[in-house]
Formats: sequence, structure tokens, C-alpha cells
Amino acid sequence: MQISAEQDKKKSDDEKDRIKNWLGFTGPILIATHKDVDADAAFSAALLHILRPDAAIIFVRADSKISQPEVLAVDLLNGTSSVKGLEQGSAFGLLVEQLKHTDSCYYNSLKQWAKQLNLTDQAELCRDSVILADLVNAWRENGFDDRKIVERARELLHGKLINARRQEKQKKLASKIIIEHGVAVLGPNEHIASKQLFKRGAKAVVRYSSKGMAVVLSKKARNQGYSLIKLKDALNDGWFIHPDGFLASFGGPKAPKCVDDAGITVESLTMRTKQLFAVEVV
Repeated sequence: MQISAEQDKKKSDDEKDRIKNWLGFTGPILIATHKDVDADAAFSAALLHILRPDAAIIFVRADSKISQPEVLAVDLLNGTSSVKGLEQGSAFGLLVEQLKHTDSCYYNSLKQWAKQLNLTDQAELCRDSVILADLVNAWRENGFDDRKIVERARELLHGKLINARRQEKQKKLASKIIIEHGVAVLGPNEHIASKQLFKRGAKAVVRYSSKGMAVVLSKKARNQGYSLIKLKDALNDGWFIHPDGFLASFGGPKAPKCVDDAGITVESLTMRTKQLFAVEVV
């Protein structure tokens, strides 16, 4: 058993070295994966293409033996250029694991998908609501060939990267927003997710722009018994207050309204929101 464990570790280390060497390879490079791609093959090839967009993608037989240094063969077993990720559970899982050392932002955005493929590629149960393998099956039923499926997988991964970068930027911006008496205020040019401020301890976030005005309550504040329904008497009929008391809005991106018609100023709305937290909830 000890010999087997050592062999498995050496093979895993070899695969990591192959990825590192291929990413740093100068000159024309290729990404290879098997025909009739499954989720691991499609998303692994797509991720590599994002990391090295200059690489061409080829589809080969699953039993192909590939050993050329300019090629990285993902979800394949034979040859010294192959990467299967047996220790992790999937080739995609191994590729994402390597991002941990080079791009923590992208690693954090993809690690849940990697965890999923590590399970599904080994026929293990996965409880995620969206299964990447199901997406590949759906694309296949739409008549997409292997190349089109990889392109679709690349679009999803690229979107994840953009979103990860945006959230990283939001986190930095959120650190500069003042939270006073549990309330943070965001103006028209402050595009920050409320959750970033909730993580910093805000109980509520007041937003305003040319499209409307709103207050959103944190889950923690709701669990403590606070509710925006208590603002009802201060707001006119144009306001929507969610029955669960976590949102009060006048217009917004989906249904813009002029803030001049809100019947309350941002300053007054902010003050009344702060007053909610000045009263102890029993």
C-alpha cells in the first residue's frame, strides 16, 4: 500500500509539472482532449484555452498516446503529456488547484465547480443545483459538436473570471464606504454589492441613482428581528416593501422611477433607517 501511495503521489507531481511546463512553453502549443467530450474534457480544454489563448485545440481518440512537450492532453491517460487528475478526481480539478498558487481570485471563483467535477467525473453524488455535466448533455442535444461545446464552456468560465475580478474590485471599494449606525449609503457611481458591506458589519444599505431609491436589509439584521416594514408610514404609495421586510424600493434598474417622486430625500431615508437600529428589538 505504501508503494502504491508513493506511485500515486509521483504521478500527481508529474502531472503538475506537465501543466507548469506547458503553460511556460514558448512556441506553438496545442491542447488535446478526447472526442465526444464530457464535462471534464470540455471545461479542462476551455480553461487551458483561457490561460493560453494562443493554443489550438484538437480532439483525439481516448486511447491516444501523446508525449510531445508542446501538447497538453487533458482527460487522457496515455503518454507523458497527459493529465487526468486522478488524485483530485478530474483533470479540471487538478487545473483549478494549480491556479491556487498563481491566481487566487480565479481559483476561488472556480473551486466549487472543480469540487463538483471531482465528484461527478467519478460517478459520485453531487448536490449542486446546476450540474456542469448536464450542461454538456444539453449542448449535445442541441446538436453542438465537440468544438462548439468547448466554446460554450469557455464562455461560462470567462464570465466567471470577469465576475470574480469585478467582485474583487467591489471588495476594495467597499472597504472605503463609511458605515454609520449600521447603515451604509451608496450613490449613483458606487457599484458595490450590498453583501460586501454586510460582510463589514452593515445592517442596511441605502441606494440611490437616477433610476430610483432603495433600502436593503442584511440577513443578520432580519434574524435579529429588524424589518423595513416599519418604514411604511414614512413612504408614499409608489414604494414597494417586500412582505418579508428585507427590501423597500422606489423604482430601480428593472423599473426606473424619478427619485423626485419618491416623497422622501435620501438623507431622510437614511436617518429613518438608522432609527430602526436605535430601538432595541425584543
